[in-house]
Amino acid sequence: MKSNEQPTLKSLRERANLTQPELSRRMNVGIRIIGDWERGESIPRFDRAVALARELGVSLKVLAKTMGIDAADLVNDTPEERSSPSDDEANP
Repeated sequence: MKSNEQPTLKSLRERANLTQPELSRRMNVGIRIIGDWERGESIPRFDRAVALARELGVSLKVLAKTMGIDAADLVNDTPEERSSPSDDEANP
């Protein structure tokens, strides 16, 4: 995959060295559900998205992007990527 290409859910799964059956067992969901997510036919509910991000070793923001959800204006997940709050935001 080129560095400027958006990763897919399948590529994230493969990068985590997981097969669909392995991921489905680890997440306690059917293999068909994993396939539906990878094909974009459905998206996981929030608790499963959190578990999926955890299993794949990615942030929820990265996971959202792979599913075609615009997450550009969300706060980044890592402290070094977050901008410092202004004094007004820190002291409401």
